[in-house]
Parts: sequence; C-alpha cells; structure tokens
Amino acid sequence: MKISTEYTISNRRAVNYNKRPSFKRNWAEHASWGAKYIKETGKADFKLFTFPDAKKVFVEIGKKAENKFGNLWEKIVKIMAIQGAAFSIDQVIAENDDTSIHELENKGDGIFETRDIPAEENSQYRFVIITNDNQVNLVKDPYSKQQPNIKGWSEIYNPDNYEWKNTDWLEGKDTRRIIRKPEESLRGLENLIIEEINIPTLSEEGTFNKAKAHIDKIAERGIATAIELLPVENTFSKQWGYDGVDKFAVNTNLGTAAELKDLIDYAHGKGLNVIMDMVPNHMGTDGDFLSKTGPYENGSGDFGSLFNYEGIHNRYVRDFMANAALWWANEFKVDGLRLDMTKLCDSDYLLKQIVAEVNEHNPKIFLIAEDGKDNREKITQYNKFEMTHDNELAMIDQGVDNIAYRRFNSDPGEIGFDTEWDFNLMHAIKEPLSDPNFFNLDAIDSAIWNSKYRTKFALSHDEIGNYDGTRLAAKAMVSELDLFSKVKGTEVGEKGQNAGKLAQWLVEKILSGELDEMSMEELHRQAKEIGLKDNEHLAPKKIKTAFETSKAKQKLCLGTIMTIPGPKMYFQGDDVMDLSTFKFFRELSDEKEKRAINDPDTLKLYKQKGYDTLESVARPQSMLGRIKPKDTAFMQESYDYIKDLTDLVKKTPALQKGEIKGTIKDYIHKVHAHILSDGNEEYMVVKNFGQRFHSKEYGVSNFPDGEWIEIFNGDDKKYGGSGYINSDRDTNISKNNQNLNLAPNSLLILKKV
Repeated sequence: MKISTEYTISNRRAVNYNKRPSFKRNWAEHASWGAKYIKETGKADFKLFTFPDAKKVFVEIGKKAENKFGNLWEKIVKIMAIQGAAFSIDQVIAENDDTSIHELENKGDGIFETRDIPAEENSQYRFVIITNDNQVNLVKDPYSKQQPNIKGWSEIYNPDNYEWKNTDWLEGKDTRRIIRKPEESLRGLENLIIEEINIPTLSEEGTFNKAKAHIDKIAERGIATAIELLPVENTFSKQWGYDGVDKFAVNTNLGTAAELKDLIDYAHGKGLNVIMDMVPNHMGTDGDFLSKTGPYENGSGDFGSLFNYEGIHNRYVRDFMANAALWWANEFKVDGLRLDMTKLCDSDYLLKQIVAEVNEHNPKIFLIAEDGKDNREKITQYNKFEMTHDNELAMIDQGVDNIAYRRFNSDPGEIGFDTEWDFNLMHAIKEPLSDPNFFNLDAIDSAIWNSKYRTKFALSHDEIGNYDGTRLAAKAMVSELDLFSKVKGTEVGEKGQNAGKLAQWLVEKILSGELDEMSMEELHRQAKEIGLKDNEHLAPKKIKTAFETSKAKQKLCLGTIMTIPGPKMYFQGDDVMDLSTFKFFRELSDEKEKRAINDPDTLKLYKQKGYDTLESVARPQSMLGRIKPKDTAFMQESYDYIKDLTDLVKKTPALQKGEIKGTIKDYIHKVHAHILSDGNEEYMVVKNFGQRFHSKEYGVSNFPDGEWIEIFNGDDKKYGGSGYINSDRDTNISKNNQNLNLAPNSLLILKKV
C-alpha cells in the first residue's frame, strides 16, 4: 500500500554508487546477515540488504514464540508520517499489541542494521521497507534460516539446536572422510563414488528421519563413499528440490534443521561423505519476495527469477549466494557442495567468489559444478597467481564493477572448482544405449581421455526426470524395440514420451510376471492405450530378449563410468537396478486454483514432461522400490556386478587416479578399450558396445605389448551373463595370442603381468 502523506518530497537522496562503506568479508561479517540470535542475552541482531535509496526499514517481531502470523499481509502495519524538512516517520504502530517494531539504522549502500533487540527463539519477524516512492513492502528475511511458510513471516533460528556426535569425522580423524587436497592432481577426490539421492522418494513419509533406513542400505552395500542430497532449500511442498525460494532455510516439509543435521551426522557415522546440492542460478516461482526486498534479481529465466550478480548494486547479491554456500558448509557440516547448472548464473565472477570464500573459510570442503558448457577447462582450473583472499575478492569486485557501471566486459579467468559433472561422457555413453545403429566410438574415446578430473555418471535426476521419468534399462528398451517409430504422436517430444511410457509399462509387466499371463489380444489392447499405433504389434519373446539386452546395456554404462579414474556417481537404486520411475514433481501454493482455471503454464508443464507433475501424483510414482519384481535375482546380480567392480576400483590405484596410457577403437565390432597405468601396473578395460558374441576369437591389431590376464568380466554368470569369460585359459593373453571371449554389451578388465 502507499503511505498517506500531505506533502511532497522535494529532495531525493542522491546515491553515489562508487562510494562503498568499509564492510569487510571476515567470518563475523558473513554470519551477521538476517536475524542473529544470541541465546545468552535473549536478544537478536538484524541486518538487511535492501534498496540503496530506501527511506526507512523496520523489523516487526512477534512478542510470543507461540504466535503464528502466517501470510506476510495478514497483519498490516499503520504508517503515520509528519511533515518535516525532508521526510521522516514519527512512529510505526501495529494494529495489535502482540508485536514490537524496531527501526534499522541506515549504514549506507542499502545496508540497514539494528542490534540487541529483545527476542525469543522461534519468534516470528518480518521486515517493513519504506521505498523511495513511499511504497510499503512487507517481506520475509532473504537470509531466513527458519521459514515455516514461504509466503509468511520468518522465524528466529537458534543455531545451538544440535550436538554433533561424530566428532572424529568433523576433525578429519576418520580416514573414510574425503577431504579436499588442492596440492594433489585429483585434489583428494579419487575415492569419490556418489549416490545421488532425493529425500522425498526414499520413504513414504519423505522426511530426513525416515531417510536413515536408506542410509543404512547404502552403508551395508559398501559401494558409495558419498551421498549427494538433491536440494533441500525451502519450498511449498515435498518435491525434487530445484524450486527453492529460501536459500538458507531447510524445506520444512522434509523436517527441521536439527533433523537434517542428525541425518548428516548419521551418514558420517556410517562412513559416508555428504554433499549438499544448492541452486545459485534462479529462484523458484512460488514464494519469491526478493524483488520487493531489494535489487537481488535481474529478469526471469526458464525456471524462475535470475539473480543480479553483475548489474547495478551487485556486490551484496553475490555475497548473498556466497554466504549461502558458507552456511550449508559450516552450519550443516557437509563434506562437499554441488552447485546446480552454474552456466545459468551468467556470472563466472560469482562462481569464482563462491570458490574463493569456501576455500578460505571451509578449506576442507570440496566443490562440484554442474556447468554444462561443454566441459570448460577454466571451471576446474585454479588461478595460478598468488594473492591474498582480500585481494582476490577486491579483484572480483572490480571486475564486476567494470561490467555493471562501465559496461566494460572482463573475465575472471580460472575459477577453480574441484570437479564438474561430465556431460560429454554422459552423452557419449548414452548414445549406444539409445541408438541400435551406434558407431560413434570417437565421442566415447575423446570423453574418456578428458574425464579424469570430472565426475562421471550415466544418468542423473535430470536425464531421468526431465525425459519421461524412466531409468537406463527402460530407455534402452525404446531403442531395442524401436518404439519411437511404433507409437502415436505428431511431435518429436510427444512420440518420445509415449515411447518412454510404453517401455516402462513393458518393463513393469515383465518384472511382475504379468506379461507371461497376458494373451496377445490383451497385450496389444493395453499397449495401444499406452500409445502403440493401431497397426503395430509386439512379440512377447522379443520383448523379453530386448529387456535382457537392456539390462546388459545398463550394466555396461555403469561399468564404463566406474573404470575411468576420478570421481564417479550413480542415481539412487541404480546399484541394484531399481527400475522404478523418477519424475519431476512439485505442488505450488496456488496449484489448485491454477488447475481449476486450466492455467496455460500448468498445461505447458504437463505437455513438456508428458506426465502429471503434481506432488501427490508424481511423487508416489517416483518412490524408490515402488516396483516389486516377482523374481529379484537380476537385482542381486546387478548389485554383485557393481559391488565387485567398485571393490576392485577401491584397491586399484590405476582405476582410481591412474593415467590413460592409450585407447583402442574397433569401429567394425563397436569395441572400445582404454589402457590405464599407475607406476608399474597397467590395466586394460575392454567395452563391447556391439551385439556380436565372440567365442575365443576376438582380437585387434593394435593390442598392447606384454602378457595380460583377466581380473574382471561383466559377462560372468554370477552377474546374470552368459559366461563368456577369459579367466580359465591355459595361457596368458598377448598381442599374438588374444583369442578373447567377448559377449555383447559386456565389460572386461585385463591386468598386465
């Protein structure tokens, strides 16, 4: 609402954008933003970055912790102004006496602050901003660390809410902890095998507390050395996590901050490193008040509002996100941070600042980028110039000022993440999975040569949830049965979605045993309801054969990423070939109203994904373990495969941190091999992406010198293979005596003797 006044403002305060207050970036400064609760005194300090030309800023605090004010606009303040030489506010009065209002002092440059305000833990508060044009903005705290309602008042957070148990881990005494070592080539990350997990889909309750049961399973299986939590930034509902609007607050639908700390502590006790996923590239669309709070945002992108990292008044916006990284690292004792789609930040200076701040204040924490810009070398390269932390930040500030105020483009140079997601490798190994006519070994070869320092993965939550919700094996089924050409649809996206749905339906019918009991008529009747064209037919025998091939392809993809030196990652359940879907899911606070009026944006999202994204629909469909196979033998076989392979990796330095010594490309048979060395030991990983069985006949002209023995074969019957192994030969394998057994879609490892 507008302030009611009987005068005109004759003189607006001029703002000198080049004159900066003498704020430092020490730890006290980083920790000073928002509401800082002091338990010993029962008081709190408040600090806000808002519009540099704001006239007044107040904080309104609920006197009693049990007050629940809900929506920010439910209690409207009354502003009474009196005429003065320029403009002054005589008093700010609440409608009721259950709150107190305190004015913040203008420190310049948009910083407003007040100290020693009587407050209680969990008391609710909001900021009242009087803008330069007399607008009254009632906003939550952008630094809110406890936000039960995304459109409501913030709550005063008491950081003294948990006593950490696994102190040996925190002190670096537990040898299972992976600690950043910048002086080493892989920076200490060669032991990193990550399971990417989504808290809401690990249990029916979808909470931090209930996620412990899955942590137990991960620890018992002994494959992963780390877990990566999809974002838990606060949103309206349980969801997959990338629509956060409270960048410092835990999603209250999943549990409390103390319960998240307990989960992380629990994982540490099980020997698992914990990586926190955070989203610096956009705000969610639901509950975003930043544009009313200050110059935090700069336009909109595909997923929500973008941040003002390189526009006017950018410094404290960059500090805002750097402080979010420090908050998750320091407050929640995570071992690593993963930054979502960093290229969409449109600011390498912001990325460099986050790296600089985390390295300074939490130097043991490792940093992972999901950059997605064709593996830019600068993302994981360090600045080779020696400079102090303050000077590095000053250089960043100056570089951004050149862009924002002088329109002079500049580049921060090397950024220095410890690793980044390897999209090039993911796309390269996905091609033989999805294309029966695959022949592009060059892409695989190039990606392997360049993947050592990057985090390797076959599919992440994105490639699953954004593309029909299906896992690796179901995607391979589309290719094996040529479903894309057999399903209805007028657009490429629609046909792809229908093909994915049909493949998943077939997978579930096989696993449940229902396919064996269905008549041909019933099979095709139901398949056509899913999307099969009226004139197309599917043979049950061919469906089963395609499924067996698809399982082998999934194992080959996972085996490939596990045998390349450096960090590795898989999605929850892939270690036991859980073929349950994983879909994009969320519910917005106005979802029901939007759906009632057939909102175009809601319909667009449904069409884009090919399924209903409502949390109550898509989350149950995305539950880990939703599919209960009649015969679980293949899940055990898949686990044995990954377990034996990762056990071999963990005790073999060449597979952890070795160098690629050479590669072999057999275009005719679609076979690729990479040769690894570490000191005096050499290993060769052979991957058959082709569909031909080679019975004691396979060989290549450029086979390396020396004698070799087989130490792992993914086609072993133990792993559900056909038994084409080479470990029972009378003679060693050599250039002149190869004669290898090599099954389709198989992986074998040879060691030089």
